[in-house]
Amino acid sequence: MAEKLPDEVANSRESFRNIACFFVFGIFSLSYDETSLAAAEDVLSGSNIPTTIVIIAIAVPVLGVKITAPWFLQRCSYLVKACLVVLLLLAGLIVVVMAYNVHLRLFGISVIESGVSFSEITFLAMTACYHEITVSAFVAGIGVASLLGPFYYTGLTTWLCLAPRTTLLTTFPWPFLVLVTYFILEKKDIDSNTKRNGGVKYEKLTSSENTSANEQEATFEHGLTWEEKFSVAKQILPYITFLFLTYFAEYLSNHSIITTLAFSNSSFSPRDHYQYYIVCYQVGKFLGRSHIFLLSCTCSKVVPYVRVKKTWIFALVEIAHLLFFVFASWFRFVPHVFIVLILCATEGFVAGSMYVNSAHTVSELVSDPRQREFALGLLTIGNGIGKLTAGVVGLHLEPQLKSHCVYDLELQDQCITRYPTEAGWDTNMRCSHPQTNSTRL
Repeated sequence: MAEKLPDEVANSRESFRNIACFFVFGIFSLSYDETSLAAAEDVLSGSNIPTTIVIIAIAVPVLGVKITAPWFLQRCSYLVKACLVVLLLLAGLIVVVMAYNVHLRLFGISVIESGVSFSEITFLAMTACYHEITVSAFVAGIGVASLLGPFYYTGLTTWLCLAPRTTLLTTFPWPFLVLVTYFILEKKDIDSNTKRNGGVKYEKLTSSENTSANEQEATFEHGLTWEEKFSVAKQILPYITFLFLTYFAEYLSNHSIITTLAFSNSSFSPRDHYQYYIVCYQVGKFLGRSHIFLLSCTCSKVVPYVRVKKTWIFALVEIAHLLFFVFASWFRFVPHVFIVLILCATEGFVAGSMYVNSAHTVSELVSDPRQREFALGLLTIGNGIGKLTAGVVGLHLEPQLKSHCVYDLELQDQCITRYPTEAGWDTNMRCSHPQTNSTRL
């Protein structure tokens, strides 16, 4: 009988309970992020505001949290972090569903995304206290979230005829499930890691000739000095850069380019084009994020052969998708919507694969558990900067593409995937006015 590899033995020792908890953390950490993206055009109903303003409302708090939080959150217990996540998600959700002003809804989305970012950093870093399979479980949960969010939103607004505002209101219980899952999780690994790193309560040591400032600083920071943190940041900088390029291309494509692509020969309205684009994209992203986890559970020997450490490959493929969508919007050479739907799915698969392979590669590259916890939290800066950059560029790119479509190509109804009036937020115009199948700038 063949001997098991060390990774296989370690993963087999991790309890199903912990694996399931991290899977659930992944689901409820990112569900609101994906739901907000699916609702982007409805949030802006009746306005001429570029779609990427939603991305900026998402990216600014994401970037702020991801740049600052990994440097000081180690001082807080995981229970405090989990409670902070829940409070931010609930506060943002209340603002979004209660506000009738577009700008207030955008502010509510920003508050929600702050909670999403704290959640991702907290629970991804927590995997450093457990076996490696928990990374795959967490990322797989994020993959499920990428399906749950858009399918839930699209299903209720497009198939069951609920208003966008009402649909978001039905998600109110979701944040509480984060706390429930945390209390179910076995804490012994967290406790042992805390003891190994000096506990969660800090007492300043009396300095002596043999105790340097850095050593005292390390006591306050779980044994990790600022020099060590900068060293880790420099080590993983290439992976942060490739993650940035991938997310930039992905978000610019989805929220400023394909929003200008509607087809007169399709069987659904211009508004529904965006919903189906996002659903296809998220199906691909789910498969990309979850394939390593599924293989780890079913055939772990194959996993080393499907992992990709050269993550720059994913960045190049995503940029190729971006360029194709730009040319398709400008020259209108794509004959049918199904070609765009298929490409949205492949784009999603590449983006999902990039995320999970980056997390695994950094986990292997940084061997020290203390440094790995910090590195995994810092890694997510790449997608935050990518989102923000895509949002800023999209403010100029989307209006140019729409203007070219309306005034040069004179396609009108095929130039925007959004409801034409503000009533599209409070009522389901698709079901109230089934014959209304066009939009205007």
